[in-house]
Amino acid sequence: MDPDWSIWVHDLKTGAPIAPLTVKLGAQGDSWSTGTSGNGTSTTTIVMDEEDPWTPAYTASLLKPNDRMIVRWWGVNGGADPGDAPMYAHKIEDWAYSLDGDTITVTSVDLLGETKWRMIGGADSDKHLTLTVTNRTPSGAVAQVMARMMQWSPDWQYPLDLPADAPGTFKGGPWVFWEGRSMGEILDEIRKRAGVEIYLRPYATASGGIRFQVRVGSPVTIGGANFNLLADESPLSGITYRVDGAQQVTGLLGLGNGTGEDQETAHQDGTVKIAIRDTKKSFDDLTGDALQEAVDTYYYANVDPIIQWDIGAFTIGGGYEPEHSAPGRVFNVELYGNPVIPDGVHTLRVINVSGDNGPQLKPEVQGA
Repeated sequence: MDPDWSIWVHDLKTGAPIAPLTVKLGAQGDSWSTGTSGNGTSTTTIVMDEEDPWTPAYTASLLKPNDRMIVRWWGVNGGADPGDAPMYAHKIEDWAYSLDGDTITVTSVDLLGETKWRMIGGADSDKHLTLTVTNRTPSGAVAQVMARMMQWSPDWQYPLDLPADAPGTFKGGPWVFWEGRSMGEILDEIRKRAGVEIYLRPYATASGGIRFQVRVGSPVTIGGANFNLLADESPLSGITYRVDGAQQVTGLLGLGNGTGEDQETAHQDGTVKIAIRDTKKSFDDLTGDALQEAVDTYYYANVDPIIQWDIGAFTIGGGYEPEHSAPGRVFNVELYGNPVIPDGVHTLRVINVSGDNGPQLKPEVQGA
């Protein structure tokens, strides 16, 4: 049996498999994306089976928004199996039934987005409830925030494996309940200040369920593969090489908390390789060391032009599986003798990948 895609519904709180779906291959509008930024989305068209019709109660339970996941599997076992690999696991956002087509189209999104729908406590929490992170690594800070997000009862749980709560120099908060900040906003602050990504990487459990590794890194990298662009068997095609200086800076003024003359500021400069491009950027609500950290992170990421590779397609087959193009994967791209691109091995990293129900994927990469 050749490997292929399969689609399952899983429980959102436990990751347990519930039922496979019969998917309309090549359905117009069906698409998916997943990436290290946590903004992946997917649409899935389900074909109703006349010989085994659903009931309204079954449909409502199976496709329950905010309580179920759509999981795309790749392998020979039909999915929900430890021998197959999940490409993404997205929370069901909504679904729509077409009477004319007798199909259901499901829209689902990355689970990380749910952090914007939780605060540091439940809606009935004491207004003085606080969350403080003291002397942790960025991954330790994320671990503490996500642990708080799930600590209250089983209904608050997600199938997340948190990173180590390790000591370091990062300090955050106190964030106070009456301020109304979401966990997503707190995680965004950690991202900006520490210059890290937060990626929920799905993996199969021994029982065919889904759990997520919470990966935190600057950047997140998960394994790699070598590609010779001149080789006949390369799965990569449609390569474009771009040098982009649109966001390059020589100096940065960061605007933090406050307004007018009293607004807090921080700056960074000193690396001048081009005609002066000193500019400003807002970092709302940040003050003191937190503001300076965010300014430094942005500045040093933009003092040089960005070398951008565009890959038109990654074709599955010939020993290359979808997981070779999954978010966080490193491409070591070898090229010699080109009149424009420098000789050598160019290290790229997949930050987003998209596709449909076919064998071609579209990876988005950046320099690693």
